[in-house]
Amino acid sequence: MSNGRYASEWDAAVERSKRFALQVPVHEVKQGTRYLTDDRAREFADVVQQGVGDLEYSDIVVQCLAIHYRLAPILEKWLGCPVLYTLGWVDDDTPRGMFKFDDAFIADKLKNGHTPGSINIHAWLTLPSMEIIDLALVTTLAVVQGWKQGHGAVIAKHADDVTGMTYKPMLVGTDFLKQAGLLRAWNAYSF
Repeated sequence: MSNGRYASEWDAAVERSKRFALQVPVHEVKQGTRYLTDDRAREFADVVQQGVGDLEYSDIVVQCLAIHYRLAPILEKWLGCPVLYTLGWVDDDTPRGMFKFDDAFIADKLKNGHTPGSINIHAWLTLPSMEIIDLALVTTLAVVQGWKQGHGAVIAKHADDVTGMTYKPMLVGTDFLKQAGLLRAWNAYSF
């Protein structure tokens, strides 16, 4: 069992993923380790650009699933640790929360699949240290709500150190995306 608020919820997300027969990437929680150092912060923008290219802020809105999916292997290579794709929601102390979903939603998507269109679910990346990287949330809020600031802002810190909101991991890994039809495989054909 892990220590800390996020780590406890992480353990529950791992167990939930397994309960739904989803594959969970092999990893070991390493509380006390920090991968997101000051030196890494200076390199971060260049590494992110390798993973997602040049995007307009409006391109980031409702693209958290794809952006984090593409970025995970780039960050894994750069950081030298597992980078775990995380699906969940954000508790902003409102009754609805942001992108809130539950076990019934998961069961429905796994049974019936997802019909094309947007989905009320959020993705971010979690490191074994329980640090999180979220490229999309602040920029999405800035664009959608017309904020003057926040465009291009990234949350990259230990999840328990995030203020003003709480990340709620629900599922770990990309298997849900595949099984629910949110991730399409491309096949190569010879001509």
